[in-house]
Amino acid sequence: MGHLEGLGIDPGTELVAGADEVGRGPMAGPLVAAAVAFRSVPWLPGLRDSKKLKPAHREALVPWIHCQAVSWSVYVVPVEVLNQPKGTIHSHSLEAMRECVGRLNPEPDRLLVDGRFPLEGLDLPQRAVVHGDDLCLAVAAASVLAKVQRDQIMCELDRLWPGYGFARNKGYCTADHLEALERLGPCPVHRLRFGPVRASLASPEAVQGMLDLED
Repeated sequence: MGHLEGLGIDPGTELVAGADEVGRGPMAGPLVAAAVAFRSVPWLPGLRDSKKLKPAHREALVPWIHCQAVSWSVYVVPVEVLNQPKGTIHSHSLEAMRECVGRLNPEPDRLLVDGRFPLEGLDLPQRAVVHGDDLCLAVAAASVLAKVQRDQIMCELDRLWPGYGFARNKGYCTADHLEALERLGPCPVHRLRFGPVRASLASPEAVQGMLDLED
């Protein structure tokens, strides 16, 4: 973990930020992005891609990240926004990460973005790194903050909308979630662009009704 020198970055002098998002694939719940900036590479035990860590390990890393980082930010894109006709999950992901980076203070010297696409509209050197959450500590830290925040939101949504197993499946298309969707129909935190969600609605009018509920 680290690999900053291989990216042409001096981790001892430059303020390096990493950005990542969580929640592109679920059919319920928000998209969450985060950005974290480090002046030097800290020692954070077991920090890596959040998807490869157990929940308790992720949660234990959060205070370490807050303590070691020069700055950090988290941004939540609610389902109400994701369900609007304008934009795609890809564009929402990039916009959310850009929002996080814009909130960092001081502004980082360089930015590493997880994935294949840099963030437009930012006046700082940046690089998109495929599997960055497994290669770069700052990106991995952002991944952890975003994942922990989203998991907490999904547990709260499980209390508000019981029966779908949100605390367990985190909104992803698991067998139990699909069964609950068929049995109960969608709730206001389901993403209407997903085929199973749309199929569970009785008519196009019902789809519009769900959209009206979110306005």
